[in-house]
Amino acid sequence: MKFLLAVVLFTVTTFAVAHGNSTAYLTLSPAENGTLDAHYRLALRDADALLDLDANGDGVLTWGEVDDRGADLRALVQRHLAFTADGQPCTAEFSGPTFARDADVGFAAFNARLACAQPLKIDYALFDGIDATHRVAVQSSGQAPRLLAPGTATEFGSGTAGEADVRGLLAQGVTHILGGLDHLLFLIALLLPAVLVREAGRWRAAGALRPALVQVVWIATAFTLAHSITLALASFGVLRVPTSVVEPLIALTVLLAALNNLWPVVRRRLALVAFAFGLVHGFGFAEVLAPLGLPPGELAWALLAFNIGVELGQIGVVGAAFVLLALLRHWPGYPRWVLGAGSSAVALLALGWIAERVLDVPVFGLLTLNAAAGS
Repeated sequence: MKFLLAVVLFTVTTFAVAHGNSTAYLTLSPAENGTLDAHYRLALRDADALLDLDANGDGVLTWGEVDDRGADLRALVQRHLAFTADGQPCTAEFSGPTFARDADVGFAAFNARLACAQPLKIDYALFDGIDATHRVAVQSSGQAPRLLAPGTATEFGSGTAGEADVRGLLAQGVTHILGGLDHLLFLIALLLPAVLVREAGRWRAAGALRPALVQVVWIATAFTLAHSITLALASFGVLRVPTSVVEPLIALTVLLAALNNLWPVVRRRLALVAFAFGLVHGFGFAEVLAPLGLPPGELAWALLAFNIGVELGQIGVVGAAFVLLALLRHWPGYPRWVLGAGSSAVALLALGWIAERVLDVPVFGLLTLNAAAGS
């Protein structure tokens, strides 16, 4: 029994601490004598995930710890970021790292001078086989930015980049929402009671699915509208909220949605709740596009493509969840085990996220280690 409990706990906590969506940034700009300057930024949390930079294991990553591993970081970038011109390797000797910051996100920055002809092929392999949600946003003069997934390549300096960029942003929008467990659990928590009716303090299965479907559509639409508003505001720089504030607030919205299922306070107009809390989630989505610094016209197209991708992923998840819940709603154990136990599990997960994001303590990592030791 202890072994099985440890396996279940390990599985849950693995998903809970799975490396979240991350974006690195590569900028190519013309330099003297036909060369190119390459500037690469890797988020410190991503670097730590790959190399375990926290030397003293206190859960707080300092720049001194990063700088001490500078040679390892440079080697990591050299191995996983390759350039080719006319079929021949183009050597890039990166210098750094130096510290860079965007809003409250810290980056390790690297620079290299490329003596390469164009068109230039870029092969990217960071996080290949580790995190499929990771992307590098590549910018080059006169071309639209592109998002490269691990293990893929692109060519700059010939043709047009617009179509490839749109496809990449669409794909990134889909993977961003699918990889964002906190965003998905917030929506699912709101959907769990949608196929039920509460009468005399008790839940029973809804007889007709049409009202439930209408409610789900309103919830999803309100959430979409809200996060689209704040995503646009943050991406255009009108209003930016630090990640250190947004991430705990997102976890708080998940907690409140789950608790409302256990002790129903708001039973109607859940679409308004989805809208209000969706405003918070939109700032979390903006972490991909905001650091690009695109001109307004390019940013508008990038924002549209990325947001459509988010919505496509969201529609898939919400649709699948509604079908499953509709099929389960007549099961006598639904109120207790699906709604009750499911909401309790989501609430506990959200509490763990809040603790991690406010106190910077690896709650789920410690639980996993303790479970493994106890088995």
